[in-house]
Amino acid sequence: MKKMRLNITILLVVSLLGACRQKTANVNNTDTTSSFVTKPSAPIDSMPLRGFARLNFEDKRFSIRMAYADTANFLHQKMYPCASCYFRPEVKEALEQAAALASNQHLILVIYDCYRPARIQMQMYDKIKNPKYVSKPGKTSMHTKGQAVDLALADTLGHLLDFGSAFDEFSERSAYNFEGISNHAKANRALLRSLMLKAGFEAFESEWWHFNYKKID
Repeated sequence: MKKMRLNITILLVVSLLGACRQKTANVNNTDTTSSFVTKPSAPIDSMPLRGFARLNFEDKRFSIRMAYADTANFLHQKMYPCASCYFRPEVKEALEQAAALASNQHLILVIYDCYRPARIQMQMYDKIKNPKYVSKPGKTSMHTKGQAVDLALADTLGHLLDFGSAFDEFSERSAYNFEGISNHAKANRALLRSLMLKAGFEAFESEWWHFNYKKID
């Protein structure tokens, strides 16, 4: 089983690299503190890969801001070769359900991160060295299994809602129940959590933007 998962991970990384060679997305405007959300100018085609599914960047219920495909992140480094987003198929379906719920309220899902290779997870862990915010690669890291998503909400014009802190602000302000934010920001956090829980995800108390799919193997 471990060998099979390793092979799948290697295939996924190769697929990501292959997709980047086919098309290049414009991800220069991925500042995670900006109130305006942008999409890559061109979707990135992926090679078929067993066990994973790619999020469709053309789906207007999503706005793509893959933070680690550019330097606008806490590492200040471009960690991914391009902005491509993978999940386990059942996780992608659940996220699409959450997008449908958001759409009913005239909102879209802003995607910051999806599947994360273990090598990059380790670099993040080494930088933060705090499992409260970044898990060490292994059984506890849902991003490396394609079973976690980092996201926020925006209106249909692409303006990010106020959540009281920036994405990947590793401080007490990022905790869901932090009191020192506006009531409006608290309401937006509650709304995001409600949508994701209804779609089958579980919340992560230290980061308002992070959700794990609850039906894992």
